[in-house]
Amino acid sequence: MIRAILFDLDGTLLSNEMDRFMSVYFDRLQAFVAPYDPPEGFLAALLSAVREAIRQPDPRRTVWERFMEAFERETGRSRDFWVPLFERFYVEVFPSLRVLTEPRVEARLLVERARARGLRIAVATNPVFPEVAIRQRLEWAGLGDIPFDWITTMENMCFTKPWPEYYLEVAGHLQVDPRACGMIGNDRKQDIEPARQVGMRTFWVREGGGGWFRRDQGDLGRALRWLEDLIEGNRIVRRGV
Repeated sequence: MIRAILFDLDGTLLSNEMDRFMSVYFDRLQAFVAPYDPPEGFLAALLSAVREAIRQPDPRRTVWERFMEAFERETGRSRDFWVPLFERFYVEVFPSLRVLTEPRVEARLLVERARARGLRIAVATNPVFPEVAIRQRLEWAGLGDIPFDWITTMENMCFTKPWPEYYLEVAGHLQVDPRACGMIGNDRKQDIEPARQVGMRTFWVREGGGGWFRRDQGDLGRALRWLEDLIEGNRIVRRGV
C-alpha cells in the first residue's frame, strides 16, 4: 500500500528552468555581497562548499552544518559575518527571482488529491537551499498554505540528491517504509533512479512525448492518473480483493 507521496519542487510543482534561475541567482547574490568587501573568489568558495556538502554526506550533521564549515574554511570568515548577509539577501533580493518561475495549476490539484486521500506528503527538493528560499518557492508555486508533513531543507537534512540515502531519510521523517512511498519528479538521475533504488514507486514528469510515454511518465495530468491508480490499489488491498 502507498502511504506517502514525495514531490520534487523545481521543474515539477513549479515551472523553473534551473540553469537560468541559478545563473541569475548567483549574479544577484554576488552583487549583493560586493559592498561588504567579500574575500576574492567568493562565488568559487560558495560553489566549492556546496559541492563538498553534497559529496561528503554525514548522517550526524546537516547539509547546512557541513556547508557552513566548508564555507568558513574557504573564505576565512566566520558564519557571524556570513549568516546576517545571507538572511538579508533572502528577504531583500531573492523574492525578485519569482519572475523567472511560473506556478502550475495541476500541481495544487495533485498535492491536494494526495492529502485528501489520507497520504502523507513531502516536498522532496534537493536541500541545497535554506528553508527561507524553499518556502518562498512554494509560495511562488501557489502551495505556501499546504500543510506538508515534511519539507527538505539544508537545515533539516543530512543527505542530498542523488544519494539513495536521501530518500531513506525523507521516508524516515515521514515514518513510512520507503516501499510504501511514491516519488514524483522531473529529473531521472536525481529523482527517479535513486528513489527506485530504495523501493519507492516513481513518476517521471516529462513534457511532450506525443503520448508515447509509459504510464509512469508524462505531464502532471498523467501524474494525477498515476496517483489515482495507486490510491485505487490501496482500496483493493483494504477490501482484500
